[in-house]
Amino acid sequence: NNSSRFGKHFDVQFSANGVIIGAFTSAYLLEKPRITVHLEGERNYHVFYMLAKAPAAVRESLGLTKWQDYKICNQKGTVAEVTTWNDAAEFEDMHEALLKVGFTEEARLELYKMLVFVLQLGNLDFKPGKEGSEAKDPKQVEACAALLQVTPQQLMDAISYRTMGGGKLSTYKVPLEPRAATAARNSLCAHIYCLVFDCVVSVINDYISVYNAAHCVGLLDIFGFENFKTNSFPQLCINFTNESLHNLFIEHVFKLEQEVYVKEEVEWNFVSYEDNQHIIDLIAKRPICVLGLLDEGCATGSGKDSTVLDNMHATFAQPKYKAYTKPKKSSDRTFVLSHYAGEVVYTIEGWVEKNKDELSPDVLMLLEVHSQFERLSELARADTQKKLEAAESKAKPGKRGGGGMKKKTVAKTFSEQLATLMEKLRATEHHYIRCLKPNQTLQAGDWDNDFMFKQLAYSGTLEVTQIRKAGLNVRRPLKHFYQYYKICADDPSALRAGTVTKRTELLLKQLGVDENKYRVGKTLLFLLNFEIMEQLDAIRTERVAEYVIILQSYMRMLKPLLHYKRAKRCILRLQGFCKSWEIRRAYCEVRAAAKLLERWTRTYLAHQKLLDMRESDDPALTPDKKREALLKILYPAKHGRGRIGLSGKRRPLRIQPTRTVGDDADEDEFVEMPRFEVAYEGWLVCKVGQMGKYEKRYVSLKQGTLSLYVDHEALQVVHSLNMASCAVSLKSAAIEVRRADGAGLFLQKRRRFKASRWGGGDVVVFQRDSLAPEASEAWAEKLQASAGEARAVDGYKMQVSLDGDQDEKPVDQKVAAVIKEGYLRKKKEGTFGKWERRFFVLYNDGKLRYYESKAKAEEKGAVDLRWFALKEVEEEMEVAEDDTGESAGLRVQGQLFKVVKGKQFSLISGKHALYMASPERELCDEWIATLQQTLALLYQKSPFFNPEVLRVYMMDGSFTSIPLTENTHGRDVARFMCKKHGLNNETEWGLLELWDHPGIAGNMTERKLPGDELLLDQTLVNWERAARIRFGIISQVPASSFRLVMRKVTSLLPQARTKKEQQLEFCQAMSDLREGRFTSPDNSEIFDLAALAIFKDLKEGMTEEEQDDDLVLEEGELTGQLHN
Repeated sequence: NNSSRFGKHFDVQFSANGVIIGAFTSAYLLEKPRITVHLEGERNYHVFYMLAKAPAAVRESLGLTKWQDYKICNQKGTVAEVTTWNDAAEFEDMHEALLKVGFTEEARLELYKMLVFVLQLGNLDFKPGKEGSEAKDPKQVEACAALLQVTPQQLMDAISYRTMGGGKLSTYKVPLEPRAATAARNSLCAHIYCLVFDCVVSVINDYISVYNAAHCVGLLDIFGFENFKTNSFPQLCINFTNESLHNLFIEHVFKLEQEVYVKEEVEWNFVSYEDNQHIIDLIAKRPICVLGLLDEGCATGSGKDSTVLDNMHATFAQPKYKAYTKPKKSSDRTFVLSHYAGEVVYTIEGWVEKNKDELSPDVLMLLEVHSQFERLSELARADTQKKLEAAESKAKPGKRGGGGMKKKTVAKTFSEQLATLMEKLRATEHHYIRCLKPNQTLQAGDWDNDFMFKQLAYSGTLEVTQIRKAGLNVRRPLKHFYQYYKICADDPSALRAGTVTKRTELLLKQLGVDENKYRVGKTLLFLLNFEIMEQLDAIRTERVAEYVIILQSYMRMLKPLLHYKRAKRCILRLQGFCKSWEIRRAYCEVRAAAKLLERWTRTYLAHQKLLDMRESDDPALTPDKKREALLKILYPAKHGRGRIGLSGKRRPLRIQPTRTVGDDADEDEFVEMPRFEVAYEGWLVCKVGQMGKYEKRYVSLKQGTLSLYVDHEALQVVHSLNMASCAVSLKSAAIEVRRADGAGLFLQKRRRFKASRWGGGDVVVFQRDSLAPEASEAWAEKLQASAGEARAVDGYKMQVSLDGDQDEKPVDQKVAAVIKEGYLRKKKEGTFGKWERRFFVLYNDGKLRYYESKAKAEEKGAVDLRWFALKEVEEEMEVAEDDTGESAGLRVQGQLFKVVKGKQFSLISGKHALYMASPERELCDEWIATLQQTLALLYQKSPFFNPEVLRVYMMDGSFTSIPLTENTHGRDVARFMCKKHGLNNETEWGLLELWDHPGIAGNMTERKLPGDELLLDQTLVNWERAARIRFGIISQVPASSFRLVMRKVTSLLPQARTKKEQQLEFCQAMSDLREGRFTSPDNSEIFDLAALAIFKDLKEGMTEEEQDDDLVLEEGELTGQLHN
């Protein structure tokens, strides 16, 4: 019933989630000869009969009558009705479906008109005329011309005449005989039907296909092998297609079968299969083939079927064409081809006419130019353009042909489309679905064995079965097989192996399966037949029954078992209660004894506290306070816990004067400068400001400074407080360290520092919940003690001598003495470039205070100088010159005055700065000298660096601690290090001072230390000054900020080097290599250093005897190492 008269290739399009979102259809190998001629027992394409049986309204609008009136539908032996097909009902479905797949009502009507034109044109017959041929029925010509929207004369001229000539010559028309005119009519019918067919496919594709599909699955539905009583040219094309597909199918299946065994590493005897390539070459391998000889016969104008058949008999009579057979009777106009499915007898009648697919230029001109049927003309022009582009793409480059595009026959077009289809299929992964019909009557319950066997043979299934039967055709996933049948093993413990392959082999051996009937692959198990599976299933059924019985017995036992466990738990609880009663009685005895000891201990402590209070002369200690303190010791639960404060506990630091000069009590006393003793480092949970967030910080309490860091390695500071200006309060949930009101620095922020996010840097809160009660109280005591130490050190008055003479009298510690005072300019806070005049006073306690005027009535601000460093601003004088070249000044009323520029300096402490200036440079120089001398003394109060011990690093990373004195020079340290490390010549070595932080003033990262420089008075003072500029108020400086490194600076005696010295030189060279420091411009030292590194690696691991021997390298070994 014409179910497959063309090949359909569907690209089913999927989204990324696996949902079908569209499809694209490609049509191949349309059977064009059937449009005008079909065999007995068949019919033309269904759409013609559906149109003829359409509703009356549709037929009247198209001018259609019954289908018997049209010759292309009603031929000898035409099947009028199909058993499972209703033309009228199918038309209604098609009529609605066209609107759903992208057609408009106008486009659908135009589609019907094109098909009606094909029906009407098929009724146009010709007879011999005066010149060539003429139409038998002129009315039929008028009907066809009306549908095509041309004049009858234009239609007849295009079909019954052919234009000859062209190019530079004049053209002329040649009349055609009725036979040739009929061929031209058939070609026009077939061409218009193909245009309609391609149009429908294109519209459907545009409507349902997408262009951004994630995945695509192709589906090819094509006609099967055909062998009828009478086989004509269409059957040859169909069987040629099936031969090509069968060749691909067998090749794919055999290759797939072979790959399975090779992939699974299983031994298999490969079977051979018969290739059908010879029959494919016989049909279509040009120039000597069946289709080639047929095209050759069509090329000659006088070609006939008999001529083509005789030519094939003569050409294929050679023995190598074994698939071609000549009939025994010469009168039979047939030939026989041996296909893979059997021999097929082909009748040559009408082949030349069916193979012709000539469209004369007159017919193309009729469709593309003269026709007023716009839709049809548009399709014709698009088809011509498509063929021209295809011909140009296939043309060989550089080869220029003449005469225009060559005409193609049906066989040539069919072969090209088939080649395109095969090329597309070979580029994909194949999966095959074979469709078999049980009968040809299209009725249920009817089974035709012969018909089914033919379909199996025609589809190639029999050959595939032979290939599968040659091997082990029963296959199961290895893991699933083992998991399913391991219950059948007699000894499961013997199945232990590293892989599932080995475990499966052990299982089959235990079950006694013949080794010749199975093979175990990597992921699959191959069995010879299903008998083995049946035996294993029987064994498994028995084992499952055994395990079911065991489970049933357990379920029956479960209820008594639960009762037993419940009784056991009750007994254990009773036993525990009895045991705990004895334990509780023993605990009560120990508790009573502990309370007795605690009562006696508190009584002893209260007695000691009472003795201390009796000896105390503090007037603030009233009898009520004494009573309250004793009650807190004796009854802490009732009166609250309090600090005992016995003489054995740490007390706040107090300055104790010591008599150092004279024995008389009336003499003055020297008071030593107090030292910081309280120190702490560790991780605590705290926050900065009341609005801050609790975070875990590294806390450092040293030198009377509380600093919070991000971590303990880099020491990136978060916040710092000077404990001298802070008060510590212990609350129920937190410990607060708050800076006192008015104790802040009245300074302006430096530009590169940003303000705090919350603006609450005056308080640091520690969370007590993260600490134990005793630890939180101890931490509060440390903070209070550190605050006391900081106030004592901060209030200590130092002796500052500006003239260089040391005063022998002690310094009065009660009242601060003035060192220097005077007016200076101070930059205002929060402004840029604006200055104000203030009266500055420098005291010997380290405070620099400034007032509104000399009367000192109102203090505007104060600075604790021990946290600051002086920075002098160098400014060049701009002096103009007169015409004579001499420096010029300010000329007023004929007199010349010299212009003197002021000077500016600043005190910097981290993010704070105090900018000062004066128009008198001499005054600024005096203040700078005074401040420098004072700062050097104040740094002794809270030094960042230990003034007694200094670390000196070697190039290998080790360090040595060296004691310092006031007279320690750089050369002394170098001499000490050379002696300690066994270095021969101390003049070859020097000290390198490294300032690792790039933000330190001076922008210097390294400096060679002079030999005569004093480490204590010069080097460490510079470090103290630089640290205060960079960090400000901080408890400790990162260890890598300032370092002294011992480095070799010259080589005088290279032969007298010790092993230690060689090791240090090697480490120094490796450091220079990493940092890019070389003495030669071409960096040739790299190769010497690489050779030394190789030599060092080769020496490592040798014994002393081996190192004494000469080192022998293999040929090329050192060169290869050097290249690496």
